[in-house]
Amino acid sequence: MGSFKEKVRIDNFSVEDIDTTEIDKFSDWLPRNGMMDINIAERGLVMTLHAQNACQDLIIKVDRLISIKEGERNKAWTNAALNKAGAAGHKVVKNKEWFAQADDDYINACNEVAVAKAAKRWLENKANYFSGWHYAFKTFLKRDYSLEMLGNYQSGGYKEEVSSARRQSGFGPPGWDDEKERDEDDICGEIDWQD
Repeated sequence: MGSFKEKVRIDNFSVEDIDTTEIDKFSDWLPRNGMMDINIAERGLVMTLHAQNACQDLIIKVDRLISIKEGERNKAWTNAALNKAGAAGHKVVKNKEWFAQADDDYINACNEVAVAKAAKRWLENKANYFSGWHYAFKTFLKRDYSLEMLGNYQSGGYKEEVSSARRQSGFGPPGWDDEKERDEDDICGEIDWQD
């Protein structure tokens, strides 16, 4: 077990260098045509949890990076407004603000914040996408297992024996009458023909 500090450590962490291979692998595995069976649903249930976990592990790092980049952005604006604008000869407060907003360091810091926020939104959308698939798989399995249990329910069948219903309706196979029942050892439903 690691500490939380290890989970949020962003030394040499860059949004542009995030490896999305694992997330893309999970996303590409999901059924595109809507066809699903019990095997796909059971595997998908576990895979979507792993995919959500992978997204959430990255979201906390990106969230921390956003707050650091926002601090750098504010610092760049303050430096441009207080130091660079005065050195450029701007004395009026409004002119200093306009100068700061056009400063290259401030614009670069704004772009870094925007990229980090875009990465966070992408990861959150992917996590929600996997969450939706997880719910779909869980619902499918719940329905499939309930049908299986219904099919195995012993006393849920006919109230009357099928053989007696066929005899009463007259639709039984030839040679099947009231005096003679099928042989219990005959599991294929063959009729005992008389010589």
